[in-house]
Amino acid sequence: MVTAYSVQITVLRGRDDQCRAIRALLDGVPGGGGALLLHGEPGSGRTALLSYAHRYAKDCTVLAGAGLPEEATLPYAGLQRLLDPVLDRAAALPEPRRHLLRRALDGEGCPPERRLALSVAVLGLLAAAARERPLLATMDDVDRGDPQTAQVLAFVARRLRHLPAAVLLTADVTATVDGIAAHRLPPLGERDSIAVLADRLPERPAAPVAATLAAVGGGNPQALVDLTEALSPGQWRGEEPLPAAPPADGALARAYRARLD
Repeated sequence: MVTAYSVQITVLRGRDDQCRAIRALLDGVPGGGGALLLHGEPGSGRTALLSYAHRYAKDCTVLAGAGLPEEATLPYAGLQRLLDPVLDRAAALPEPRRHLLRRALDGEGCPPERRLALSVAVLGLLAAAARERPLLATMDDVDRGDPQTAQVLAFVARRLRHLPAAVLLTADVTATVDGIAAHRLPPLGERDSIAVLADRLPERPAAPVAATLAAVGGGNPQALVDLTEALSPGQWRGEEPLPAAPPADGALARAYRARLD
């Protein structure tokens, strides 16, 4: 088995359009915020793009959360984890909204007729947090966590035009959020797939080997990474038969098994 090359990879192959959209979103925050949804299949690079956004947002307060299937039945669990670092700013909210927000985040729920008020309270909390410096809130796999969090974040994301704040969400390839610009992450082309392989192998594989591995990876960045971690030296040098599929114990396969479970 090959030990993957130990250089830290910071280039996101085949994701120039998405990186450009993230930079445009964050560059515009001081003059008025906005939101973006990145959606694609597992392993397509959604989480890597969030990491890119976190690095680029060096002048922002960053709130980062993720949708957890284990908490999908707990209303507002994802929102509680996301907002916890700035909950002290809730003092700036009118008392009824502050009380409603704290009840929801404490697990006491929110009556249907008060959901609009709760969403406005979250918007007000982010506005208060953004007074000190611009703010970026990200939620990875927003569609996998509790639906109440997803609904509130969608409401907030559509109302950032006059605030120095941005919301960046990721979701499965089939997910959409009305009123929010979306970028789908397509499969990588052969050239970018080969570049992903070359980034992580001790030396660039021979052209026939690289082309075969790129085809086996199907343009999925995580599948390509999994392949590099499973190859023997003889395989990447073209001296042994190459695998016909990404490894069954790789990160991509584990992600699909978790979803099936």
